[in-house]
Amino acid sequence: MLTAGRLRLLIALIIITPFLVWWGLGGSTLPKNPVVREETRSTYDFFMRDNESRYWDENGNLARSWESQEMHHYPARNSSQLLEPIAHMPQQGGGTYKIRANDGWVLDDQSEIQLAGNVEVNHNPQSGPGSLLTTSTLNVFPPRNYAETDAPATLTRNGERTESTGLEVYFDERRVELLSNVRGRYDAP
Repeated sequence: MLTAGRLRLLIALIIITPFLVWWGLGGSTLPKNPVVREETRSTYDFFMRDNESRYWDENGNLARSWESQEMHHYPARNSSQLLEPIAHMPQQGGGTYKIRANDGWVLDDQSEIQLAGNVEVNHNPQSGPGSLLTTSTLNVFPPRNYAETDAPATLTRNGERTESTGLEVYFDERRVELLSNVRGRYDAP
């Protein structure tokens, strides 16, 4: 004989059993085919924090090193974004160039590095006075030891201050070519 409690339990089992069978036999809420996210130019595949990269020349000497607070690699762009990059480029005759910026992009093949925001190039020669170049953007081409900008730039060295619109830097030759609107000032010590 069925009591009222057992009758309620039997009715509840009859109502729930079809849902449990449906769920167990393939009524899963997971998709049948995995969803593949389309890669866009804004999709990065990895990132690194507090990273440093070193590059060596064919003779085994340090050619340059780069460090940044954060780096995101974008495979669709074949490049990486660098947050607050700093570069060190030692020179054959001694001394070094130290380059820093707020932001940068480096191509995967290392052929070009695009820097933007408070770009500074400090030249610290082994002997003689150093120099400081400041600009808003700078494209560096490491394989050629060359850099250029079309933006306004200021070069300061040993009391001399020279401003120009656009310039070219030849790191190996320790030479800077000022392109246009050149103005200079010398402050005697």
